[in-house]
Amino acid sequence: MRAALLALALALPGGAALAEPLAPFAAEYRIHVNKIPTPIKATLVLEPAPGADQYRMLFEADSFMLTNTEESRFEWNDCKPRTERYVHEFQGFGKHRYHHTDFSWSPPRVVNSDNKEGKESFDIPADALDELTMLLRARCVFATGDKEYTATSVYGDRIRQHHFIVIDRETLDTPMGELDTLIVEKRRKGDRKKKRRTLFWVAPAKDYMVVKARHIESTLLRGELIMIDYGN
Repeated sequence: MRAALLALALALPGGAALAEPLAPFAAEYRIHVNKIPTPIKATLVLEPAPGADQYRMLFEADSFMLTNTEESRFEWNDCKPRTERYVHEFQGFGKHRYHHTDFSWSPPRVVNSDNKEGKESFDIPADALDELTMLLRARCVFATGDKEYTATSVYGDRIRQHHFIVIDRETLDTPMGELDTLIVEKRRKGDRKKKRRTLFWVAPAKDYMVVKARHIESTLLRGELIMIDYGN
């Protein structure tokens, strides 16, 4: 369910504006589980941070069922994000997960703290991203017309490989009106669960915002995230 709650809602300027500074935004989403609306709302906010080309992106979901916070502090340079700090904390369904990861780049390396093993440091690839900026970068790629994107991310003590591919187009009826979207599938290298699948519906007319996302964990568990509001 993490993918259904965390990595489903991102934005960036579209088209010719991609090389410009990121525009602040705030988006709100409703979460459905197995096609049933839940009381869980999620918000995603992008705002400038102190320093040249510095930004903060925050994703939050909060209800009596769970609390989730995911935050990235990063530098943005012509669609090339470079993370400085990434924090994720999730509590719900009897689980608690916490990671605080500090990135340094000379040489590329991270120091990660979690709620189980304490601190550890390790080398990372020079193109590694966190799991929020990874998806910002993906939107840049698709806005240029490319249909596939491969990325490396750091999450906790793991280095992950991801592949995104445009598989279809669909017109959606949304609270913001009818929107033409690209359907993007996220594929995980080495995933042994054949039923697991994550899809994103991104709308070029809404600056490549994700307006809908679906994560299928198994035949018995499916989560959807649907945008209900968006503004600057």
